[in-house]
Amino acid sequence: MNTLIISRLFIPVFSVILMTSCSKKDAEELVPLPYTEGTVRIAKWKDDKKAALLIQFDDSTPGQATLGVPAMSKRGLIGTWYVNPGGEYYLLHKDIWENEAPAGNQELANHTMTHTGASSYDEVVYEVGEASKAIWRIRKEEDFASLIAFNRGGGTSWNEDDLKKVLEEYKNIDRLSYTGVKIIAKTIPIGSNADAMYELIPIAIEDSIICSIHFHGISDDNDGDDYGNGAVWVVEFEKFLDKVLAIKDEVWNTGYISMYKYSIERNNASVELVQYSNVQYGVKLSATTDDKYYNESLTILVYLPADWEKCEVNNDGSVKTYTLTNGVLMFNAVPNKSEVMIVKK
Repeated sequence: MNTLIISRLFIPVFSVILMTSCSKKDAEELVPLPYTEGTVRIAKWKDDKKAALLIQFDDSTPGQATLGVPAMSKRGLIGTWYVNPGGEYYLLHKDIWENEAPAGNQELANHTMTHTGASSYDEVVYEVGEASKAIWRIRKEEDFASLIAFNRGGGTSWNEDDLKKVLEEYKNIDRLSYTGVKIIAKTIPIGSNADAMYELIPIAIEDSIICSIHFHGISDDNDGDDYGNGAVWVVEFEKFLDKVLAIKDEVWNTGYISMYKYSIERNNASVELVQYSNVQYGVKLSATTDDKYYNESLTILVYLPADWEKCEVNNDGSVKTYTLTNGVLMFNAVPNKSEVMIVKK
């Protein structure tokens, strides 16, 4: 039995993310390495896509519910929707937020209960904690069962020490948390057209980084519920979504928490390729993160002998046959599970 290669990555220091400079590690990953037979690596992004794309929405406005959610779900695109479960807008379309949005694989995130901020510890617990419990209930999970993305809301005041404690207690991840990769972000101004919404995405693809696009209102006419509420016209919004759909093979469009978990797991993961014979290999994927909260599957690329045309992969009890090109195998696996076995067919 021969151990062939071990890849190791380390978690970075956290800081605020806003147009951070490209690190040496990022720059190196833009240049493909000359991978050879008998090597393995973890892809920078899920399914070895070129960049990560976050489409995010604040305030759970009526137009987001009636126009935005169906437009995204119809196209199989994923958004992160920062909702106020105790707010008037949310309650107006509660059924959409709690049933239609999850059915369309949309991610609900914590924008606090009422978007009013908090001046005491108990108020912080209410604003953050009750919204978290509402989201876990919608996910059909027990309280504290999973991570939740968080944004405090513009124009609100908080006791920062209290907020930090409560976010940690309620497993909330501030969307300004640094994942170790450069992020470029844009809040879409009122009335923007599709090209303006899309303009940062090619940059993200070129640099293999994260692109985050932020929306507020969405309106269909001058009398729409969101008109004047930082709204974009739904016809332009849908044109933007169609432009994103056309490049889905290049960008990983996902919710904030999936991106965050993937990045943190990858930064703390090691992958090892073991050769058992000329026709059998094993992949051991491990991470030092907490398995309860960090359970996103990572994309693994294995560079097998070039003459391999097919192989059978037993991945945590699920067996699947892959057709290979030049011996390259790609699959997704959750860290700290059983060894993935690869057998030539």
